[in-house]
Amino acid sequence: MNRHGLSVTVPAEIKRQVRQECGFGCVFCGLAIADYHHFDPEFCDATVHDPQKIALVCPTHHGHLTRRMWSNDGVAAARRAPKTFRKGCAHDCFDIREPFELFVGKSRFRDVRCVVRKASTGDEWFSIQPAEAPGAPPRISAKFYASNGVPELEIDRNEWRCSTDVWDLEIEGPRIVVRRRHGEPTLRLRARPPHGLEIEYLKMSFGDAGIEVQSDGTVLLTVAGTTISTHADDVLGGDVVFSVP
Repeated sequence: MNRHGLSVTVPAEIKRQVRQECGFGCVFCGLAIADYHHFDPEFCDATVHDPQKIALVCPTHHGHLTRRMWSNDGVAAARRAPKTFRKGCAHDCFDIREPFELFVGKSRFRDVRCVVRKASTGDEWFSIQPAEAPGAPPRISAKFYASNGVPELEIDRNEWRCSTDVWDLEIEGPRIVVRRRHGEPTLRLRARPPHGLEIEYLKMSFGDAGIEVQSDGTVLLTVAGTTISTHADDVLGGDVVFSVP
């Protein structure tokens, strides 16, 4: 607590409001890994958690502020026009190294090129390309679509970006959680650095195909009314895991 008895713990609903108003990332640079910074007044002098006086600030820029190298006036100005809204997304990067493993529910994919590919068009969902040079990381790319066909979160060669149009994006330790409404996650990713990434929960549409990762680890792939169910598979090697019409 501070000298006024205000707890350092910001209530969940106020955190969510701050995330939404700041575009889910640092108001200066747009990085999604960010702290809740009281700027008017600073936390030591605050008597309430006022969401209008709290901003998302990445650890680097938070360090600038706590060391008095940057001013809180600058935070206030940045909060009025957050970087994420100007870019349209919050972003960050995964730490990926060989050998890379992708966990989808309770299934594990190792040394595969693509998870889902449409045979007719060649469109791919979740591709894993080899490193461009010795010692460089493999390159993972994917798009996680909403029911209206618009990507909510995208991974482009290990950098992930989440649209500011989502209802909520929350970083919970190593997890990235995207929600479309209160209490309803549509995507939950867990980083397993340096060799893994896990899709713990997912509900999305991929064109005319649907992909669902359920809480018990079951993976459902639905195409043209036909559903394929997998549970705790271990796939090693291969160009594509699922090829759909």
